[in-house]
Amino acid sequence: MENGDEITIELEKCFRLILSGTRQDVVKGWSTLELLERIEILLKDGTILRRILNDQLWVSNYSEIPRLLTWFSKYFSEDTFERCDPLTNNVAVMIKNSATTDIAFLVSIIDVLLSHKFYLPMTSNHTKLCEAIIVRLAYLQVPSEPKKISEFNENASKVQKFLTHLCSNEECSERVNLIITCFAVFYNIISDMSRTEEPGPALVIVLQLVDAAMIPQAVQCILSESRNDQQLVQALKILCSWSTKWLRGDRLGIWIMEFILELEAKSKFSILKEVTEATVERLFIALLLPMGRQNLSSIVFHVLKKQSTPSLFHKISKRIQPMMQHLLKDTSPMGKECVQNIVDVSTALMIRFPGYPFYDFLQSSLPVKPRMQVVQEIVGGSVWADDLYNLETPSFRSNAGKVGLTNLGNTCYMNSVLQALFMTRQFCYKVLNRKEEGNEESVADQHLLRKLENLFALLLYSKRMSLAPTEILFASRPTYFTPGQQQDSSEFLCHLLDVLYEQEKTANIHCTGVEMTTERKSKGDEQMSDGTEEAGEDGPVIKRWTTEEDLTEGVVLQRKTQSLADFTQREDLGQTQQLNDSHSNSTDSGIQSVGGEEGSMQAFLVHRVFGGESEITYQCAQCDTNSHNTDKFRDLQLCFPAEIPENQEISVQDLINYYLTPEKLTGENKYRCDKCTKLCDAQRLIKILQAPSHLILTLKHFHYDTESRLRTKLRHKVMYNETIKVPVSSQNCVTTETYNLYAAVVHSGYSMDYGHYFTYACDAKNTWHKFNDSYVWSSSLDDFKSLEPPDTPYILFYAKNSPTSDTVQSHEDVPELSTLKKRLQELVAIDTIAYKEELRQQTERKRNQRSKQPLPNVGRHDNSDDENPPPSNCRSAVDIPTNRFLF
Repeated sequence: MENGDEITIELEKCFRLILSGTRQDVVKGWSTLELLERIEILLKDGTILRRILNDQLWVSNYSEIPRLLTWFSKYFSEDTFERCDPLTNNVAVMIKNSATTDIAFLVSIIDVLLSHKFYLPMTSNHTKLCEAIIVRLAYLQVPSEPKKISEFNENASKVQKFLTHLCSNEECSERVNLIITCFAVFYNIISDMSRTEEPGPALVIVLQLVDAAMIPQAVQCILSESRNDQQLVQALKILCSWSTKWLRGDRLGIWIMEFILELEAKSKFSILKEVTEATVERLFIALLLPMGRQNLSSIVFHVLKKQSTPSLFHKISKRIQPMMQHLLKDTSPMGKECVQNIVDVSTALMIRFPGYPFYDFLQSSLPVKPRMQVVQEIVGGSVWADDLYNLETPSFRSNAGKVGLTNLGNTCYMNSVLQALFMTRQFCYKVLNRKEEGNEESVADQHLLRKLENLFALLLYSKRMSLAPTEILFASRPTYFTPGQQQDSSEFLCHLLDVLYEQEKTANIHCTGVEMTTERKSKGDEQMSDGTEEAGEDGPVIKRWTTEEDLTEGVVLQRKTQSLADFTQREDLGQTQQLNDSHSNSTDSGIQSVGGEEGSMQAFLVHRVFGGESEITYQCAQCDTNSHNTDKFRDLQLCFPAEIPENQEISVQDLINYYLTPEKLTGENKYRCDKCTKLCDAQRLIKILQAPSHLILTLKHFHYDTESRLRTKLRHKVMYNETIKVPVSSQNCVTTETYNLYAAVVHSGYSMDYGHYFTYACDAKNTWHKFNDSYVWSSSLDDFKSLEPPDTPYILFYAKNSPTSDTVQSHEDVPELSTLKKRLQELVAIDTIAYKEELRQQTERKRNQRSKQPLPNVGRHDNSDDENPPPSNCRSAVDIPTNRFLF
């Protein structure tokens, strides 16, 4: 070799053999290279190496490049590349043009650069090298084999450390611009809509280059410079997709959340909706992994609680139950927090989007109680809605247009009864269409009926999800009901109907000018007394029954009163025997009386709908004397036969038949015969003389222990007949009336000392609904029949099945608003305007301020007094969008 040109040619031949030849060519190339002489002068300036790195279209053996760089290094000094363009610019060209998809190649190049400092002078600008690495990372996909995944992750960490090393180099004056450039390249890649393949998740390591405190500012810069919303959609979709594949590092979740918050602040809800619709299911599934819960839980819950339509929630709802089963195995604080958050947000979204049949199953699968304060904040918080009208879509109401009633603090006993009465269409229509005649005094006498009329009108026509029956509560709650405590729904129902009847009767007297010959004292006034009545000369004092949820020890039940709310109005029947829980030990009809007034009662609304008449006959076994008493009733209270065990099924029809079966009065339950003037064995017989239009049945699911003086809940297996038959006696003739079930108030709870009430009812089209305070779901009769203890139907409502009956109603559940009186039309109009204004103010407020408060710490609330948590809140009022001033 006589001159440099010849040596150069030979060198290039060797390099080609090494970088593009076969394995034998590679060995030959390296051997020849070692034999060449006088080449140092040609290699020490790096020109040949630059040429190889820049012009590599012929390169195929990329694994030889790191080795070649090492070979060249012995010819370079520390200042070889300091006074000119850094060699890393040429390395960058090589990395960009390479076709390899092996991250190990990148790592090997980085190792050589770090091992030979003259390749990487810290005073130089290595921006092009960083750009090239980021571009190459986009083509690298995570392998599927577990062992290779681990190797890939380790190599990615090495690349990340290298980029961080360059970007944190204080000797380089271009350090800040280097980070900005890196992110510009990064964003161009993830927002490139022309890419046919998703960029590799290893690009996530670029996000680690920015301190967490600077991420919000970085996101703001990106969004301020981006003019294409579809590019933002593409970028955010990729970030969310990566979060389910790449769980290393702590910055990706922060970046995604900041993107979401900044897009919210700019009201770019369409972008957020499109992205979450495409990614939320995968994000939710990622919560199965501990790292997923750590990085993604706040994102998932934030996205869910911001939804203005139910589709996204319904997409993940089928995964909630198996997710719960998995998370319950994680007893760490993070696992418990995730469970609580899922329960809270699921409960809130079922409130926001009520009326779907699968909610019953979903609700039953939630393993802990929702924190109602958190639920309230979610329901009342802002949503991703472009304008006010999105907030007014039917998705905020049940699919059948039903409206719930807010729990005002253990008032489910009232809400359940009011919904059952509302779904009694004949009663509802008569209340709405009643005529207000007479003077102002007669109208004022019916203040409860007027408030009930307002409530029914709003339940029919309000656009709200829930109404707050505050004034109804104040007007109808018995004085002996302690505010804020759970009470008995049957007792409340009897009291409510009593008060309605008394007020209507009083108003009728004022209207007609008839002098009252009896004491004008309403039921509510009577109940302000001590609740006792003298039983007679030989009998002890009769004391009022305690409610099912508010038992008082030491109360001796002397006899079965006419009803839970009617004990103060009935005359003494002369029986003083001890009361126990069985039917045969009671001495009256078990029929709720309407007061026993003389004359026709058909003019009064309550009796027209619910009133019936019965005859109670007592026959003395000693003298055969019969005593007949007729009584008006509004409900039948059915006891369970003592001889029927709880594991034996009994039907409602069986209970009615048992109720009407002649009863032997013996032993401690003897009858006091006026003719014999002593206690005698006797028989009691009850006959129905007049069948009510609507029959209310109360199933007495309790047992009274005379020794412990405690009542426990019975758990009989009851078949709740859809149709029942009631024998009606007239002169020498017995006919049968058929009734169809249309509503039921259910008690939930293992004990009578606590619990919750909710209602099942069907509409005019025989579509069943479940009314659970503010919640309203579409349901079915099968769902109702499948209830098992501790959920036991307590009050059943049946409508007479007769073409001539007054129960026949239109097949339309909601009459025309224009057919109602003007006052009610104005009431509905005011409510609608107020609701729209509330929504407008809420939207305005949320748009003008952005809350950055962290998600609350979550922990299960301990409710040790109730190991069977009811499906709705019975402990405190829930502040959700409701009407609070119209009735």
